[in-house]
Amino acid sequence: MKHAQLPRKVPTQARSRMMVETILKTTATVVVKHGYAGTNTNLVAERAGVSVGSVYQYFPNKDALIAALYERHAQAVNQIILDVAGRQDVADLPSHITLLVRGLLQLHLQEPELHRMLDKDFAFLSIGSSEHQARITHSMECLLQRWRLTQGNLQSAAWLTAQMIMSMVKAYTLDAPQISQAGIEDAICCSVTGLLCASPHSSFTQAGYLAKGVVTHSHLGAA
Repeated sequence: MKHAQLPRKVPTQARSRMMVETILKTTATVVVKHGYAGTNTNLVAERAGVSVGSVYQYFPNKDALIAALYERHAQAVNQIILDVAGRQDVADLPSHITLLVRGLLQLHLQEPELHRMLDKDFAFLSIGSSEHQARITHSMECLLQRWRLTQGNLQSAAWLTAQMIMSMVKAYTLDAPQISQAGIEDAICCSVTGLLCASPHSSFTQAGYLAKGVVTHSHLGAA
């Protein structure tokens, strides 16, 4: 596996941040159109309308550009989880999960080809996936902790919830099945709440992750 170099530095001034964002947006367009082999810093600089030196000031090579795209996407995913976790107008767990799934679907459907390449075509690049997963799991803990999970189960429940939602959202985006967005939202919500509210007699776990009565059948039916 090839280790991608990280960006040289983070822009601090507004003008620099705008330029870096332009470079990254251009990189996404170039990568989708030309693939990994056809992407290079000269082409990105030309299409972005900046000098090659400006690109090299922040990104030593195209792998660093791709790593920055991946980091930008991971930050967007994490921010959606935190934003949904902070919602105080959510009445029950299924509603919380549905809002989260809807936000993540909208994010992935904005640039489906780019996400396809980040998930599949660039798998040979090592781009801090374990760090991203740890960050997302922690944010998922923030979302779930209000629903009376026992402290010992919180981390595992958050990891499983994140894995289930992200894998199904990615599969829906990549495979484009004949399922409506509302249909996949309901399917993912039912799957996740089914796990979190597992029967005490389930062979998977000796106790449900959620306290009894947190999610009722009426809640599930309204999800």
